[in-house]
Amino acid sequence: MSERVVLVTGGTGFVGSAVVHRLRQGKGEVHLFGRMPDTAARGPVSVEHGIRWHPGDLEDAVSVRRALEQASDSARGLGVPLDVIHCAARISYRKQDADLLQRTNLEGTRSVLAACRATGVRRLCHVSSVVALGRVDDPTSSLDDDAPLGGARLESAYARTKAAAEDLVLAARDELDVVVASPAVVFGPGERGSNSLHFLGRVVRGTLGPLSPPGSLSVVGLADTADGIVLALDRGVRARRYLLCESTWKLHSLLKLASNLVGRAGPRMCLPQTAWRAFVATYRWVDRLFPMTRATPEALELLGFHFRFQARRAREELGWSPRPFAQVLAETLAWIRGRETEKP
Repeated sequence: MSERVVLVTGGTGFVGSAVVHRLRQGKGEVHLFGRMPDTAARGPVSVEHGIRWHPGDLEDAVSVRRALEQASDSARGLGVPLDVIHCAARISYRKQDADLLQRTNLEGTRSVLAACRATGVRRLCHVSSVVALGRVDDPTSSLDDDAPLGGARLESAYARTKAAAEDLVLAARDELDVVVASPAVVFGPGERGSNSLHFLGRVVRGTLGPLSPPGSLSVVGLADTADGIVLALDRGVRARRYLLCESTWKLHSLLKLASNLVGRAGPRMCLPQTAWRAFVATYRWVDRLFPMTRATPEALELLGFHFRFQARRAREELGWSPRPFAQVLAETLAWIRGRETEKP
């Protein structure tokens, strides 16, 4: 018999699919809300590989409510509680996507909260992002689990909407049992793709160039992220945030390590902050003529900042023990190289 029913929003995404995989290793029934893959049977609810699919979109509040009602009915029939892991979100660093991010990341989260209230969900684990906490000016310091939502002050619609969504979730703490899991930049093999996989693909192909940005970032493996999210759902304290990051790297050091792992020299020089800002300012003019999807001016500007975090609470309270990032990086690069050799 199932011990619980868990519905995952965004369960077809890079992180969400890893969370679904992790949940299927335990006892319980897994429901997934999101866009249906082409191979899945169509209908209000369908079953594929033991997962109950609920087609819908965060921009459609009716489909959100319907999915949670159907998952709640299933849980009630089994005599077990319903939990929700809210992974669904849009990631974009294009200025023209600001309204889309607002509708999906913030208003979509509002719809999930409303549906949770209406259907009597036992617990909601909201998957946020460390970018919601913002950056540090001192490259030797870092932010911890209790840092304020500084991402609201960044010139990034993604950071602002993730900060606003997390604030919305935590504001519901008196009426809903909510907990927040905030992954750092996630690395790992994944069929759905990610910004980190795109970046590592350039490392493998040797198209990075000789210069690196001056920023820092915290990192974590994909499987470890999924483990941390499920642990936060199971063991986290109500209304607490749990950062999920294994280590923090200067971008220049990370690029050098990744390049060396595939037999390349990597970038020769790290640009200083002033030179990087001048480069980004010039690049904005280029982007107006040839708009970019990933390497946008906003994304490049963020690479010049220091996003440094420490995940003390997840380790101490949840028993989370992520693998060393260098090992994750080597395995991910090997996976990408294998995929590259399979191409015709």
